Amino acid sequence: MRINFNLQQMQFKNNNQKIGYYFSSPFEQSYDCVSFGSSFVDTKAKNYKDDIEMYKTKMLQNPKMAFLYNPDVPKKVREEQADLNPTIKTPVALANYLKLNSYAPIIKWLNDDKFDYDLIPRTAISSAYIDLENDKNAEFISCIQEKSPGLKDFRQLLFEYNISLAKLSELLADNKLKPYEAEYDDTDGLNSYVFDLNDENNLSAFDEHLKLTPIPSKKYYKARRSDGIIKPIYVPVMYLSNLGYSSAQNLAQMIKKGVLPGIYEKIDTPQGKKARALVDIAPYSQSEEKLRQLRDANSNIISTINLAKKLKIRKVDLDEAIKNDEFKIIGEYIFPEDSKKVLVDLSDEKTRAFVDKKLFENRILQEQRKQETKAKRIEKARMNSPMNSLRMEIVWALCPKTATIASDIAKKDGYVSSIIAKNVPDEELPPKEQVVLAKYRKRFWDAAGIEEFKAAQKMASKYMKIYKTQGIDAVDNPIIREIFEEFENNLVINC
Repeated sequence: MRINFNLQQMQFKNNNQKIGYYFSSPFEQSYDCVSFGSSFVDTKAKNYKDDIEMYKTKMLQNPKMAFLYNPDVPKKVREEQADLNPTIKTPVALANYLKLNSYAPIIKWLNDDKFDYDLIPRTAISSAYIDLENDKNAEFISCIQEKSPGLKDFRQLLFEYNISLAKLSELLADNKLKPYEAEYDDTDGLNSYVFDLNDENNLSAFDEHLKLTPIPSKKYYKARRSDGIIKPIYVPVMYLSNLGYSSAQNLAQMIKKGVLPGIYEKIDTPQGKKARALVDIAPYSQSEEKLRQLRDANSNIISTINLAKKLKIRKVDLDEAIKNDEFKIIGEYIFPEDSKKVLVDLSDEKTRAFVDKKLFENRILQEQRKQETKAKRIEKARMNSPMNSLRMEIVWALCPKTATIASDIAKKDGYVSSIIAKNVPDEELPPKEQVVLAKYRKRFWDAAGIEEFKAAQKMASKYMKIYKTQGIDAVDNPIIREIFEEFENNLVINC
């Protein structure tokens, strides 16, 4: 039997008062139970009689928790008795018991009737007392403990998933993210919830987020310290290479020469002696600053914002390509200052294929705009490298079918033709026209397929390798050989 009371979370400004306490009105009192002329003694006597009756009732219903209702025992003594029983918890104590970082989720669950609990009656402030052996409570606590390894509060999500408060609130409001055993209410604070990251709905929401946002390395993240103590953080050169700082070989040599702090040693393995190289990223000027300079100088590392500009596409379209797994970002970072940097590695095979495709699309538009039959290199579309431009020139030469289909589709669509005829970069077009152009690209790829383009990419790589290792004379395709000759002539002229 539940006592009739109203439960409200208290907000205390006085830090000396205990947290996790509630207003309690233990039973309803009719307006005529104390007449206007009744004496204080009469009122007190009646209240005591009512309290005794309540205590007796509780002794019959729940003997274990009945002591909280005994009017003959001072309130402070009853609180001490509850504290001494390890199977009775206040919200704060239960949060600690469940290894939660805040007691706020306990309050939410109390309000949502997930727990049975008791209060000390006839007192302005009483903590809720939760019996761990109560069947309903024990079952719910068992569920929490079972889910515990995957439960995170919002502060953990902010750091571990590098997500903003605004984005977290947006996911909750859109019902893409579900709190564990609670309904989201925007009047509740975010600390009222914990989230089960093994829940399929939540996994889906974070999967999309992680495609577009790097997260701190669980193993090598360099947390900010305020105690002045610098402890070594040794990171394998291969891992740093994957983050885009430099090649593993170069980093290993820098350690060996003393340019970077760390460990360089030969170790015995089943395959024989191998080098083991670890950079100590703890010192700022000796390693962190140097690593950042190395990455800034790495032409293969570029932000998604700058990549969208170079490819002349909208950032939103680039993000959509990432979400569709057409390529991926560098997914982790080790320094706090890099939390807002979304970077990609152009040397990654999948990323290179995506870039080639977008450059090819640009080439088609450029050719249509110029209305020329002879292919020309597109200086503005190249990725700051003559060799990249050369490679795309070869891909273009090997894709006549795709180029023809794209041209035919444009000619049949007057609106598309008018947009192309403006001869301005895509990002300078009105949003509506940008969308139309994006749909046009999709149409010609759907019609032409990507088989010819993929084959051209492979052949271009093959011809580039032949050219670099054996020279122009070894190139057997006269059209491709002519492209290489024109490339070399332009290099001479530019020099």
